[in-house]
Amino acid sequence: MSERRPGEAEIVEDLPIPLAVAGHHQPAPFYLTADMFGGLPVQLAGGELSALVGKPVAAPHTHPVDELYLLVSPNKGGARIEVRLDGETYELVSPAVMRIPAGGEHCFLTLEAEVGSYCFGVLLGDRL
Repeated sequence: MSERRPGEAEIVEDLPIPLAVAGHHQPAPFYLTADMFGGLPVQLAGGELSALVGKPVAAPHTHPVDELYLLVSPNKGGARIEVRLDGETYELVSPAVMRIPAGGEHCFLTLEAEVGSYCFGVLLGDRL
């Protein structure tokens, strides 16, 4: 990113940015990070799900901030994930959003996903 000047547009194009996240098997693809645009109070990670059916991307883990799982697909009901949160199991069907409270042990597994289905993790804070 170049020097920030007030009143001018800022663009980041080299996305996603892979970042190591505790519990994840590989670096997570981030589209917004805390250090962008002079500092953000929100971060956005995630990706397309159709190749991840039955393949966990993370072991159960926690974050020091709330996280929102945002599940979307081209067609209503085109994606399903199973979310484990503090020993409870939930099933989300797209479109859906679920809040994972700070400190909650969580992970998800993609059960079904048509091409063009995404799950995004919106971290409500600047810490992972």
